[in-house]
Amino acid sequence: MNCKNFRQRRKQGKLYFYCVLKKQMINYEDCKGCPNKEYKQYKTLKQRTNKLAKREKNRYSIIYNDMTKCCECGSKIGIEKNEIFSGAYRQTSMKLGMVAPMCHECHQKFHNDIMLNLKYKVMFQKEYIKTHSLDDFIKNFGKNYIYKLKQQKKT
Repeated sequence: MNCKNFRQRRKQGKLYFYCVLKKQMINYEDCKGCPNKEYKQYKTLKQRTNKLAKREKNRYSIIYNDMTKCCECGSKIGIEKNEIFSGAYRQTSMKLGMVAPMCHECHQKFHNDIMLNLKYKVMFQKEYIKTHSLDDFIKNFGKNYIYKLKQQKKT
């Protein structure tokens, strides 16, 4: 039912229907024929902009030239282009070429294994620092991952 006042509740393990407008238990049929029915407003899903779709299609890597094989295991099956810096830094990662080709299994391992994740972040940070400054990297990505890796290894 799409009425905003219609609720499905449970009392002592039994389901029943409730109308917020009438403030009482009702039958499903009562809600269908109600003259005061108000429909819920549904939000439309946010669509990708052409700019984002174009950027995702043209992703490149500053380290890996061959984007058709996995950088971790060498497999050529099911390759996904993975942005190394995710979340708020995903767009910047795509724009600056911080992308690595990975098979599905290695991609899952990348997101679940902190040390593997840090290894790739440090590798891309070192490559970026060859042409830019450390301050520029920290401004773009928020952290010094080389320092973070050293801290992680101490613990």
